[in-house]
Amino acid sequence: MDEVTKAPHPKWNNKEFCAFLLLYSAMADNVITAEERDMVLEKVEPDVYDDLLNELNANTDEENRAVLMSYQGLYFPTLARKQELLHLVKKEFYADNDFSAVEIELYKTLKKIM
Repeated sequence: MDEVTKAPHPKWNNKEFCAFLLLYSAMADNVITAEERDMVLEKVEPDVYDDLLNELNANTDEENRAVLMSYQGLYFPTLARKQELLHLVKKEFYADNDFSAVEIELYKTLKKIM
């Protein structure tokens, strides 16, 4: 079977990158709550939200992590910026007032890969 290769990843601006990171985080427990959705929509317009969600759902978890890492030098090149993004992720996890075990594990993983 031929391996399918995806087109190069589009270049997102900082808001779009942050929205994708928040969507990825919100999907940790396989459910995006209304509160989590609203938090992402504070960053981007609804049509961009839909595009990002479609991309997130079309990718495997490994592909989504690779997408996040592809922006390392651009949007989180320093320790301070990484901490800022991790704080944003933590806010997303608490948006529904439930920092579940799955979300805690994803947070630990993001700390390692970022």
